[in-house]
Amino acid sequence: MSKLTKLVNSPKLFLKDAVLKKLGVLPEATNKPKPKPKPKSQKYIDVSHVNFYQEISLIIHSGELLAAGANQIIPWIPVFVQADVKFVLLVRNEAFFEWIKKEYPWMSIAFARRGVDVEEVLNLLPDAKTVFYPSSTGNNIHLVRFNHLHHVFIGHGDSDKASSANKALRLYDEVWTAGQGHIDRFENIDFNTSHIEFVKVGRPNLRNILSSSQIYWQERMDNKVLYLPTWEGGVEEANYSSILFSGQIIREVQKLLDSPVMIKYHPLTGSRDNKFNNINKMTEDVVNRESLNATVLNASVEISTVIPSNNIFICDISGVITECLAANAPIFVYIPADKEIKVASSNMGYEEYCYTYSTVDELIEKATKVIAGNDYLIEGRKKAIEYFIGYEETINNEFKRKIQESIFQSN
Repeated sequence: MSKLTKLVNSPKLFLKDAVLKKLGVLPEATNKPKPKPKPKSQKYIDVSHVNFYQEISLIIHSGELLAAGANQIIPWIPVFVQADVKFVLLVRNEAFFEWIKKEYPWMSIAFARRGVDVEEVLNLLPDAKTVFYPSSTGNNIHLVRFNHLHHVFIGHGDSDKASSANKALRLYDEVWTAGQGHIDRFENIDFNTSHIEFVKVGRPNLRNILSSSQIYWQERMDNKVLYLPTWEGGVEEANYSSILFSGQIIREVQKLLDSPVMIKYHPLTGSRDNKFNNINKMTEDVVNRESLNATVLNASVEISTVIPSNNIFICDISGVITECLAANAPIFVYIPADKEIKVASSNMGYEEYCYTYSTVDELIEKATKVIAGNDYLIEGRKKAIEYFIGYEETINNEFKRKIQESIFQSN
């Protein structure tokens, strides 16, 4: 309100304000923007969860956010614990750090946000010799630059996705693979990998599953289905997910088999397309409303813990295919018909050990034949288990041996 307008419309208010202003009670301008609140202080480093008086020679580095980090680290923790080695988990995301401290309070865990904070952590670890990387994040470079450390990429699964064999992996001294399949992916791409040392170590988290899957799948238990769709991908061109019609898959499979179905969505579901943010609840609502014999698992559930209780698997193009392969049972893989599938190809195609489908009708048609006894990919699965998982290396605990060997060599 201008002074003239206030004088005409509210002369008493005008005179009152004039007197207050003269006395210094009323500020010159009452519409000044409010000062912005000070930002909360950011934590850059936290080493309170590590006993640095121990001799710790191994570091596991995770540069991921909470959802991806938890999904990738959880399978490795028991493997390193069973190897009976001292290690510190170095994480770069504060939310992940706070979460994993609560989940594993007995474990040595450090948090470092920036590159300079990583250097400070390393200064407290004079015995550190080897760093293991479960994923290829940009902030891995903050450790890879240290020449006195040995850098080993172990990944978080085996997949034909293009990210499993790319130039970024040339940063590491060694790439530890499960079987020959991952090595062949590098052989089949068009850049030089001759300087990378590949080491076959098997898949230690699948050892128990491999050991218990020698009996024919239909003789182990009644039919039980595990459905594992991947997320929608970072870009639409890399979206190989079946989540758009996952309701139809669950409904039709349930109708065909009259068997329990477990559903576990990828932890990153909804990261790019927010209409899938609440997919667990939406699926649970359908399951309850239609009285389906199905269970929606929490995204944080470790896949290897639920594979043994199922013997039919429905997957998308992702690393879970190899995990399900360990169960030596039929795997049905969704191949989108409307996309060019860009993968880092190995020397075995999906069709050699998986039943591929592009529509729900095709899935049901093939599943019907397999359930009736026409499981014609039995031998293909056996070859794929050795090729992708490394049966002998897994059963013989090669990963554990290599970890302990790395400690011995560094002393």
